[in-house]
Amino acid sequence: MEEKFREYGIKITPQRLELIKKLKELEKYHPSFNDVYMAVKATHPNVSRSTIHENLKLLLELDIIRSFHYKGENRYEMNSEPNINLAGSDGKIIDIENDKIKKYLVEIGRILNEEEEIKYKTIMVIVKEKK
Repeated sequence: MEEKFREYGIKITPQRLELIKKLKELEKYHPSFNDVYMAVKATHPNVSRSTIHENLKLLLELDIIRSFHYKGENRYEMNSEPNINLAGSDGKIIDIENDKIKKYLVEIGRILNEEEEIKYKTIMVIVKEKK
């Protein structure tokens, strides 16, 4: 990520470095904005919500991360590959890592492009776990 900042001439601040670090630590569970904010605030107590918001927005614009809305909040993901997210009954969201599923998602992408003429940015499927 730091390379991408340099590539775009974006200053690498301590808050940005900490944000990247926390996103990497939390990436397995697709953290909410509040999860990310609280994690960064734990090590940088003076960081503001707007600083985190603006930097998350920047990471989204640079396609370093992506977000999706689930149960009233934005969740953040670093996995840019087509994937299936499993929403557990505990509220955590995890990636399903399965090569067969990945092949199907790639094929869906091909069909969208070639047969439906839909130029998509990403494919993400959310599956809710049965209680």
